This record gives sequence, structure tokens and C-alpha cells, in this order.
Amino acid sequence: MRRRILLLAVVAAGATMLGVSLASAHGGSGGATVKAFAGEKMVPNKYFQDEMRFSPGTVTVTSGSSLTFTYGDKEQEPHTLTIVKRSDLPRTAAQVDNCRACEQYAAPHLKNPKAEPGPGNPIVHWTLNKGRPGLDTVGDSVAIQPGAHKRISVKVTAAPGTTLYFLCAVHPWMQGKIVVR
Repeated sequence: MRRRILLLAVVAAGATMLGVSLASAHGGSGGATVKAFAGEKMVPNKYFQDEMRFSPGTVTVTSGSSLTFTYGDKEQEPHTLTIVKRSDLPRTAAQVDNCRACEQYAAPHLKNPKAEPGPGNPIVHWTLNKGRPGLDTVGDSVAIQPGAHKRISVKVTAAPGTTLYFLCAVHPWMQGKIVVR
């Protein structure tokens, strides 16, 4: 947990959480729209709850359609849309704190994948393709961060009938799936 907090604090100092959206190309291209919403709840002496999430949690797209991963108005933290195995999706707080898939698939986005993220080790690889170009297999990932890299477009190249599970490797409770038709 401490490493995840450090990652958020160093890479995105002064973070305010509003929204991230994953939007499709316009028209009848078979694309879709997913938005990530953010917020916080706090009950004194009980809990603090982070409400970042993708919505809807399931999106259906046509193979070959483009998705655009982008920020909302005031978002200040980095995010990824990282394809993982369904079994890699964290289901408990302990799994969120020790998300092995997050470290494995997010580290290659960094200048030095073996070092802690931060100003001296920034995101330099915005798109990671483990398979063909586009989103089609585990390990494919796109990243955004405030500034010049607030938006990235990528095609969903998985075959029709495929379901791709994704999470934000920085905030692994943000999860969803892409059903490809």
C-alpha cells in the first residue's frame, strides 16, 4: 500500500479526482464509451472511501473500432487501461495493495521499469502492445497523465467473441471488461 501511495503522490502531486473517459470513434463504427468517475466519501472515525471507477463496467465494441482514453475536466492523476487475465483482477483490499499484475504490466510504461516512478522516472511509453497493435491480449496497455498526454486512441483488434478484462494499474479497483463482437 505504501508503494501505491508513493506512486500517486510522486507522479501526480496535488491530485484532484474528477473523471476519465474511454470514448469510441464517432458514428456507427461499432465503438462505445466508458467513463471513469471519481470522488471520495469520509465518515469520521469510520472510513475514507475512494470512489474512482469506470462506468459502465462492461462495454461492447466491434472488432477494429477505435477507443480514446482521455481525462475529464480536472483529473490530475495518471491512469492506465491495462488488459489483464480475469483471475488477475483484485477482489480484496489486500489484493489491491499487492496487485502483481499492476506492477508487471504498468512498469514497462516507465523510463526505467525497475525503478520507482516519479519525476526522475516518468512515463515514456504511452502504448504497450504484447500482441498485435491495438487491444487484443493480456499486457496491452495505454497510459495517460496530466499535461501533453491527456488523451490516447487505440483500436480494439481482438477477434469477435473475445472478452478483454481491464483495470487501471495505478488504481486497480477501477475495473471493467470489453466484449468484442
